[in-house]
Amino acid sequence: GGGGGGGHMDHRHAPPIQTGTHAHPPHRDFFFLGLGVEAEGEATKAAKARKRAGLSGGLPGHKWVETSSKAGVVFAYDRQLELGYRELHLTGKELRKLLGRIVHAPPAERPEVQAELDDLINWSNIANDESDFGASLRLGADLFNHDVCFAPQAAQQLSTAYTLLGRAPFAKLAKLHAALRRGG
Repeated sequence: GGGGGGGHMDHRHAPPIQTGTHAHPPHRDFFFLGLGVEAEGEATKAAKARKRAGLSGGLPGHKWVETSSKAGVVFAYDRQLELGYRELHLTGKELRKLLGRIVHAPPAERPEVQAELDDLINWSNIANDESDFGASLRLGADLFNHDVCFAPQAAQQLSTAYTLLGRAPFAKLAKLHAALRRGG
């Protein structure tokens, strides 16, 4: 069937995600999206297909947005009310630049650069307060995929988003995986 009710997603019709590590070090996997699996190298084609399908992967009442990994994230979205997602002021290339500056900043300069990310996380949390949960899901995925040093922030963003989206098992997985990435 088609997933029935109860807010459960029919994973047979979920958009696929990339799982390989060809372009990324082994710690940069995409397990946490919970949307299905596809072969390495197919993520970009699948992302373009989802985009052509109305940015939702064909799921009514959902929206798909591209992440830095190109796999993207899918979440509930009400087009009429424009509720479920808002674009944060730093995404894509600009976010990657900021994260790169944080990673490569000398220790004395890191707090100043980190403040920009803290501000972005604050805006993501405000979006959650206003039921735009997709913003923190996207930010969490981008943080997770950029560098292991962002594991704590990624876990916080992902676990909050997944909890608010009714995907508690994925919230737990995000926290557990972040702890493993940090070596604890």
